[in-house]
Amino acid sequence: MTIASKTDRVWPPRAAQRVAALTAFTVLAAVLLALASPPVSAQTASPRAASPPAAGTHAPSHRANRAHAASGASASTAAADTIERAGLPRLIAIATPENDDEIPRFALFAARDIEQLGLQFPAQDGVAPSDVEVVITMSLRDGATARMREFSRQHMNEPMTLIVDGVEMLTATIRSELGGKFQLQMPKEKARLLFQRVLAKAGPAT
Repeated sequence: MTIASKTDRVWPPRAAQRVAALTAFTVLAAVLLALASPPVSAQTASPRAASPPAAGTHAPSHRANRAHAASGASASTAAADTIERAGLPRLIAIATPENDDEIPRFALFAARDIEQLGLQFPAQDGVAPSDVEVVITMSLRDGATARMREFSRQHMNEPMTLIVDGVEMLTATIRSELGGKFQLQMPKEKARLLFQRVLAKAGPAT
């Protein structure tokens, strides 16, 4: 009697089946996720540009140089002042006519009527001669301004003698309406006398 052995089929245990099924599901999910996700851009931002500044810190800011700003303001003020002086009406001293008594006179009093005086010397090489003419910028107070404006309107294109504290300063022809600020072109000695009288009315130096 021959005894033949029968080989039984060996089935994998249930645990192995579960691992195989889980592995297949994971691979499928990874493939689907890769297909669904958008492509990644190859260009990335700089780490410094992308990262915001830390709390409590401030980005450095450029501030204007105050010295340059001040110098620019000073230059603008000086230019505006130069333009204003150039545009002021000017009384130029003329020779006194023979009929001096018929020339209208306008009187000013230093302490009451004159608010400010400015002096401008022309460019000279070496020592200036005594007869050189200088330019005086005169600013009047409100009351004297109104009187000067009305006087110039009445005597337009006529000679006028300007008197300060009883002293004749110059005789000039009125060519435009005069107001609270104008210029006088006169010899240096006359200008010296004008300043002396104005300073005398200002009181002693302290």
